Formats: sequence, C-alpha cells, structure tokens
Amino acid sequence: MKPVLASFLAAVLLNAAALAGYHHWLVKPIPVVGVVDAWQVYREEQTRYLRAISSSTDAPARDKAQAAANQFVAAYPARLAELQRDCACLVVDRSAVAALPAGVADLTPLLRQRVRP
Repeated sequence: MKPVLASFLAAVLLNAAALAGYHHWLVKPIPVVGVVDAWQVYREEQTRYLRAISSSTDAPARDKAQAAANQFVAAYPARLAELQRDCACLVVDRSAVAALPAGVADLTPLLRQRVRP
C-alpha cells in the first residue's frame, strides 16, 4: 500500500509544481482596465480649435490657430499611447463598454489634461 501512496503523492506534487510553473511563467495576469471617452475629448478639442479659427480676425491669427489644430490632430494618438503607458493598464474606449463596472478607472479627465496646451 505504501508504494501506491508514494506514487500517488509524487504524481500530485509533480502536477502541482508543473501547474505553478505554468501560471508563473506562461499565464499573464489580467491587466488593470481603464476607460477613456476618446471621441468626446477629440470633439471638445475640435470645437475649441474651430472657434479659435473662426473668431480670428486676421490671417496670421487664423494660420496660428490652424497650425495648433493640426498639431493637436498629429499628437492625439501619441497622447492616448502615453495614457496607456503611464497607467500601466489596458485602455478601452468608452464606446466599447456597455456598463462601467466598479473598480474601472475613467481616464477621460486625464486625457483632457494631456491634450490641452
């Protein structure tokens, strides 16, 4: 009876060690998730730049506002990437989430801060 019990115990220990190693080295933990309303922030900035361009009275001021708007458009994807890198989380657009569960950070205010000059 002892050899059977020893074999069974050795098999259980070997399986437990293999499973622990698998979870430690191969399975990545579920990432922290943050939600951002990227389209809303983009629209807000677009409206702000459109007002600046349309309210400019002279050509140099309009050109300056247009250049700032173009710079915003070019830098926006990088700002989103920075957000993901700095929070060390998976950033998901708000439109892809039906209901925001508890514990999910809303990163929209942080994105607003980053895109404002």
